[in-house]
Amino acid sequence: MAANPRAAAVAALVRQEQDGFSNLVLDAELRRQKLEGRDKAFAGAIFYTVLEHQGTLDFILEQFLPKGLARLDPQVREILRDALAQARYMQVPVSAAVNEAVKLTRTFKKASASGLVNAVLRKACNYDLETARFRNETQRLMVLGSAGQDVAEFLRTHYPEEALGILTHTADGGCTSLRANCLKMDAAALCEKLLESGVKSAQPGLVPGSVLAKFEGSPAEHPLFKEGCFHVEGQASQLAALCVEAKPGDTVLDLCAAPGGKSFAMAEKMQGKGSLTSCDIYEHKLKRIQEGAARLGLPNIRTELQDASAFRAEWAESADTVLCDVPCSGLGIIRKKPDIRYKNPRDLAQLPAIQGDILENACRYVCPGGVLVYSTCTIDPAENEEQVRAFVGRHPEFRVVTPDVRFPAGMTVGDWGALSVPTRTGMDGFFLCALQKTR
Repeated sequence: MAANPRAAAVAALVRQEQDGFSNLVLDAELRRQKLEGRDKAFAGAIFYTVLEHQGTLDFILEQFLPKGLARLDPQVREILRDALAQARYMQVPVSAAVNEAVKLTRTFKKASASGLVNAVLRKACNYDLETARFRNETQRLMVLGSAGQDVAEFLRTHYPEEALGILTHTADGGCTSLRANCLKMDAAALCEKLLESGVKSAQPGLVPGSVLAKFEGSPAEHPLFKEGCFHVEGQASQLAALCVEAKPGDTVLDLCAAPGGKSFAMAEKMQGKGSLTSCDIYEHKLKRIQEGAARLGLPNIRTELQDASAFRAEWAESADTVLCDVPCSGLGIIRKKPDIRYKNPRDLAQLPAIQGDILENACRYVCPGGVLVYSTCTIDPAENEEQVRAFVGRHPEFRVVTPDVRFPAGMTVGDWGALSVPTRTGMDGFFLCALQKTR
């Protein structure tokens, strides 16, 4: 099969249905087909556009498939989604999207479906969603917000007025969120240098030290990135690192550190002094943290291959601050990880227990008077406020405290932590809570 971006996207989407890990599936297919440059970018754009809008795409296609999408061969199903996504969301002319889709049926040895693909797409590409009628509010969210039934029902229950907005909101204004390396320059200076270098736009973000920028290519290819002047990190994630309030000379543990952004932000606040240990259970992720620390000039970061729920006796009551950015459902970053939209609740049911185990272990590392910071990238109360409330109930030696941090407008700051809902703050959905050990 000749390598081309549309075929690569279809092949990756077929594998995605089986494997479920979108970034790994796409990377493997791009390497297999040896795509580079614009072709690689185009294949990736198709792939993620289909995942992000799959609920909408499938609803439209089903209008013209009496037997439904499920009865089609996987390759034909993904060819249809691929083409409709291009026409509807990527400004590809309908004629080009349809013609290329028909060619793909031959590429994937599904030529017998070429007539169906041609007929369905010519109707689907012109479908007016405004005329659609839905059985109920859940289906409306599933279609207009492109979500699975479980995610749609969760949002309808917990955020009834904001559900569709959460599903369609683009965090950080559609910009790339950066963290200025304060050891080299502040956010204002970074903005100035980025604009001087030809970056389309750059302005200070909502979180102190953050910058929102628009690049023509990858931020990682920019000279200022290579010089260690910034790292890429969402604003809400940066806020969690600021709530640690790390100072020069502190001992800090980051128990779930990958990909490293929070560790970098804390180490910069420590001015490279003191000790910051970044932990993860995967060697390759620790290597990326090491590379980032070297690029940013942060000598006080060391990495440890460590399960956050497994006790290390030598760390007992040794840390001024412990950060637990725990594994979570990711419901606050749906736009960044579109496969979250279709998560099965059975896959998420074990998360509160894992989070509780990590908190139970982490609190043993905090010295008297020290602080434990708990954070997630979800807006699920069961993983956030309820988790903190249960922890304090088990550990009266900890109390919730409010960090000396300027929270952006729209954040909900309550008795059990602070919550960012995308539609209220413009940032990712995020929860954080600081807990001080009183004895």
